Amino acid sequence: MNLVGSAVTARAHLPALFDTCGYFLQVASLASIGAAPMMSAYCASKAGVESFCHSLRAEVAHRRVGVGIAYINWTDTDMIRDVDAHAVLRELRGHMPPPARTVYPAPFVAERLVRAVERRRPSVYVPSWLRATQLVRAAMPPVVTMLSRRELPRLAAAHPFEATGLLGAGGRADSPAPEPSA
Repeated sequence: MNLVGSAVTARAHLPALFDTCGYFLQVASLASIGAAPMMSAYCASKAGVESFCHSLRAEVAHRRVGVGIAYINWTDTDMIRDVDAHAVLRELRGHMPPPARTVYPAPFVAERLVRAVERRRPSVYVPSWLRATQLVRAAMPPVVTMLSRRELPRLAAAHPFEATGLLGAGGRADSPAPEPSA
């Protein structure tokens, strides 16, 4: 849904963006930069969002439309609050370096996104230290794989992995409604 929703939203707004030489900001997240075990579909969808935005930026630049990518970390939303209810995701966050596991208040993140829109930034990193992850991006998959080889068997023994399903009220809204019982 992340990738398809991004594309559908952008395409729906392109006529207005062309008319106003507007700006489109899409959230890619830290998950688009550093793949995480047990989050393969989410990371792939966010990497797709990032690639989509790079391509869209090139497609619409001649029309003076700006396209930005927001790389954000853990933001205090219902989706992130649901993370800690699942052992595997709680452990994943716990194994991240301290700054990477910090949950940021939604107003803090929103203020920076608003500033990026006002300035038509091609990218915004919230928090700003996330920009440094681009410098080590190529090294992240082998490091994550090495750590996963060591940690996942231990974690699986302590807490058998279970699919989390969609998280937060937004994710639950995308889930099919249960069939009414007869």
